[in-house]
Amino acid sequence: MSQSSGEKTEQPTQKKLDDARKKGQVPKSQDLVSAALLVGSIGIVFLLAGNFIGQQVAHLTQRSILQAATFKGDLDMATAGDALLEGVTTLALTLAPLFLTVFILAALIGYIQVGSLFSTEAIKPDMNRLNPFSAFQQKFFKSRTYIEFAKTLLKLAIAAGIASYVVLGSRQALPTLARVSPAAASDFMLGQVIQLSLAVAICFVALGALDFFLQKFLHLQDLKMTKQEVKEEWKEQEGDPHIKAERRAIHLELLNEASAHAVKESDVVLVNPTHVAVAIRYDRKAMNAPQIVAKGADLIAAQIREIAREAGVPIKRDVPLARALYELEVNSEIPEHLYEAIAIVLRWAYTLADADGRSA
Repeated sequence: MSQSSGEKTEQPTQKKLDDARKKGQVPKSQDLVSAALLVGSIGIVFLLAGNFIGQQVAHLTQRSILQAATFKGDLDMATAGDALLEGVTTLALTLAPLFLTVFILAALIGYIQVGSLFSTEAIKPDMNRLNPFSAFQQKFFKSRTYIEFAKTLLKLAIAAGIASYVVLGSRQALPTLARVSPAAASDFMLGQVIQLSLAVAICFVALGALDFFLQKFLHLQDLKMTKQEVKEEWKEQEGDPHIKAERRAIHLELLNEASAHAVKESDVVLVNPTHVAVAIRYDRKAMNAPQIVAKGADLIAAQIREIAREAGVPIKRDVPLARALYELEVNSEIPEHLYEAIAIVLRWAYTLADADGRSA
């Protein structure tokens, strides 16, 4: 076997893709998920910052100050526990919208990318993962590692560039913050944070979308097959009784009873030689010209050939004529410019039929 036969030059078959999906191997961009979570988190924080979150923090602060001012006696475990419980409860209620948003977004983006998928292959024990040398090879000798490293550097560069742009854009306003009220200074800084966060989030979403298509490309590259693997897979499927039964069922459904009968009654079947089949019939008493009584491509063509062989209908290979006739409609007459070619084919079919009749 030549060396080139071992090169993975063929695109993965549908079976290879399906098997990989069953193992949980699907193209998925973690960068896109992270970017979506960043956008959702920023949105929910700033949406609730002036209302719900502010109210909860103010309530907790007021209660803490009031309890400290009115507290008398020694601090015991029960009192400290109640105060801690109230603080934790308030914090949980405050952050609940954020956590819920993050959970929903993560599930939604994951579903959009891979659909409904559940696989236990990733959590099955694998001794190769415990081998430090094998893990080192997988981490440092794969192109994906360098791609991920390059993406990380790119994201850091973008974040640094945006931060520099925002800071430099506000450098004239920064010295004036000392002369304004704390509320005004706080509003200014909040605006800068919002501007920086949104700019970074938008850039990361764009990078995540590009990364999704990159992951799909890399996934197909990883699953590429050699020519020998494609041949072996095809042989396995051909020998699989379930595949054969399914193929027979499909064949039976392709042609209806009327079309199958028309093939049996035809005078000749023209083929191309495997992709196209056209059945021709000519009744001098009832027809003005030969007619196309059935036609088909691929699986239907195979069934037409099979029915013709079983019925003893002559099968003639004529690539250009079969292609020309396939473009016509079923039950249509042969056009005049094809009369001569069809006459030659019919004469051959009639001669063959007469010879078979005499030999019988």
